[in-house]
Amino acid sequence: MPRPAHPATVLCATQRGSTLAEALVACLVLGLGVLAWLRLPALTAGELAAARARQEAAQAAGALAAALHAQHDHGADPVARRLHRTLLPPSGRPANDCLASDCTPGQMADAELWLWAQMAQARLPGARAELDCAAASATEAAVPPWPGECTLRMRLPPGRTGESAMLTWRLHP
Repeated sequence: MPRPAHPATVLCATQRGSTLAEALVACLVLGLGVLAWLRLPALTAGELAAARARQEAAQAAGALAAALHAQHDHGADPVARRLHRTLLPPSGRPANDCLASDCTPGQMADAELWLWAQMAQARLPGARAELDCAAASATEAAVPPWPGECTLRMRLPPGRTGESAMLTWRLHP
């Protein structure tokens, strides 16, 4: 009469080869983790560059808001002039840059916008910007303390991901 097999022997016979499959799955999971970890610095660098470009754009918008406010205070109100201009890429140098001779408040404003465009182009190469100033409507004029507003739209150049950001600010000169 044959002896019955020991339970451990039966268990080993049914699990033969399963350790190899588990080891292959573990190697696959580990390999995917290592690949993701290696991609992390490149992704971080791209996000950092995009954040830096947005910060530069915000600082440029703040400088433009200050310039528009100064224009308003010195008689060259961009809202009253209904100023609509493409700022980036900058157009040709203004006829009078107000450094060598006297100029009107409007000429001073044009020279200041050109200088802003030069500064913004140096900080954000490849960016595009448009400024649109409009007076407030009769119903809106009673609510805000400003007679109107200017809208700055800036498109940043595409980053490493190939996407370009469109940023919009409402400026009150």
